[in-house]
Amino acid sequence: MALFLRIAQSDEAAFRQLFERHKVRFYATALKLTRSPVLAEEIVQEIFLTIWLKRSLLPDIEKPESYLITMVYNSVSKYFRKLAIEKKMREEIAGSPAENNQEVENWLDAKESQQLILAAINKLPTQQQLIYKLSRESGLSREEIAGQLGISPNTVRNHLQEAMKNIRLYLQQATGLSAILFIINS
Repeated sequence: MALFLRIAQSDEAAFRQLFERHKVRFYATALKLTRSPVLAEEIVQEIFLTIWLKRSLLPDIEKPESYLITMVYNSVSKYFRKLAIEKKMREEIAGSPAENNQEVENWLDAKESQQLILAAINKLPTQQQLIYKLSRESGLSREEIAGQLGISPNTVRNHLQEAMKNIRLYLQQATGLSAILFIINS
């Protein structure tokens, strides 16, 4: 409980302590349930990112250990729900008339592009990854990110620029094409 209170006060050392204490167990649980090392690692990263982003809620948690384990199981469950939805969509697409082939190809291309972008994001250094996700996925402004992380808006801008550069480079190397780059130019 004391660790949660320290994290709620933006104590990065306390957060690192929580991470070191639980990362192996979270990974083992996620790996056991998903049977995918890559997915298990993503789930663990997502859990700790969520903990940090929602740290202001931590003092209200009465049973920290139960809360953390529930986060792991909920994250895995979320993955399986997403997988079921994708499977259902594939089945529906497979049963559609031939005239929808272009739509199917577009959907598959978009899905591949999204997976490449996620892989590129996961390769970013921790700070760039966090700032990129706060900006692009959470929709926060540079000033809001700066306030949350206790850094200057210019530092946020610099990290975002570097993140975009790194993502473009990764995509270019992964695909050998520059056409995909329009996806992340936002």
